[in-house]
Amino acid sequence: FFFMSWFAFGEEEEEDPNQKRLIVELYGGREITDPKTRSRKEGPMFCDVFCTLRLGSQKYQTEIIKTSMNPIWQTSFEFPIDNCLDSAVIEISCYHSGMVTNTFLGEVRIPVAEHKDMAYDFAQQHWFPLFNPKHRKKDGGSGELGIKIGAIGGDVMMARTDEYGELIDDRTAEDIYEEANAVAMEGNKSAQRSLRLAEQTRDIQANTIMKLKDQGHQIERMQSDMDTIHNNMKQSERKLRSIESVWGSFANKVTSNRNSNYKKKAHQDRKIMKKRKQEEHKNKKIKESQWEEKRVADRKNSRKKRDNMIQRDPGARGVEVGSQEEQFYAIIDDTDQQLDQLVGVLDDIKGISLDMGVELNEQNDRLDALRHDVDKAAPRMDSAIKRSRAILKA
Repeated sequence: FFFMSWFAFGEEEEEDPNQKRLIVELYGGREITDPKTRSRKEGPMFCDVFCTLRLGSQKYQTEIIKTSMNPIWQTSFEFPIDNCLDSAVIEISCYHSGMVTNTFLGEVRIPVAEHKDMAYDFAQQHWFPLFNPKHRKKDGGSGELGIKIGAIGGDVMMARTDEYGELIDDRTAEDIYEEANAVAMEGNKSAQRSLRLAEQTRDIQANTIMKLKDQGHQIERMQSDMDTIHNNMKQSERKLRSIESVWGSFANKVTSNRNSNYKKKAHQDRKIMKKRKQEEHKNKKIKESQWEEKRVADRKNSRKKRDNMIQRDPGARGVEVGSQEEQFYAIIDDTDQQLDQLVGVLDDIKGISLDMGVELNEQNDRLDALRHDVDKAAPRMDSAIKRSRAILKA
């Protein structure tokens, strides 16, 4: 990445090449929007996003990324920190560019003291959530900014290489665990987001399949109504035949007046239900196979975890409870639990999807039968109307 500022304010001063400087590399944003618009039917608003970075009197501004929820800047900024107080904070504010005024979306506040001794070569990119006290918690967040922060110059130990050109890492184990905690926390948040999305998807699918079942009952009622129409048409045809001629009355006497459509409907229902049972049996086999694979995998993973378990004794290893290492393992355990829950939710989603397929296939069959009945009823009604007109004219 190259160092640049799109807009800088203040007079330029001669810089000492050996002075200590903090490098803030702003990669981009993720799901940047106004939280108040997340609940809209048309979806969240796509903003014209830009950011400002401020440390004391030093201020920079990024370019404006039009209509994007995931803007990418990949821009680095330098802040001299030799004369900064320990309480100094870098303020990174995110805005939506408007026609008249800019809308404040949120900000990230980064203490200089926490990063002034971290070499830029060893720094890693992290995702920081935007904070806006005016937003309601139930609306959700404004998004996240991907930022990498590190120091160069001064007394900061820069990266060294060995004779083979590989980096020599002089950091302590506590520093490495601190960095690992930040990465693990990002993975934990991603797992939580995935779990929430999967749960929302499962709830939507559950509501959808209930609607499908209601639609299936409505189709069945429509079929029953069509059977009633066919029966009424048959009775009307018998009446017209008796009015038209004596032979028609005689034919009505010797023929049955019973409705035979119920036999046809019962045969169709038996055929559809047989097909449904076959599909349900097939899906049951798939679910049983999936459950068996999951059970074997869980047993294998449990055995592997038990065999590879590391007994961490803080006293024996000289690690205090609550240290970065203990926090790291706590985050990893929580992430594992989140992923286990995610697997269960995904299994539910798959099962609901299979049930939806069965329901849709049955409804397609019923709709085909209903279409056939409607096509059959239309010419009978036309014929009955013509015969009635001919009798009235006579």
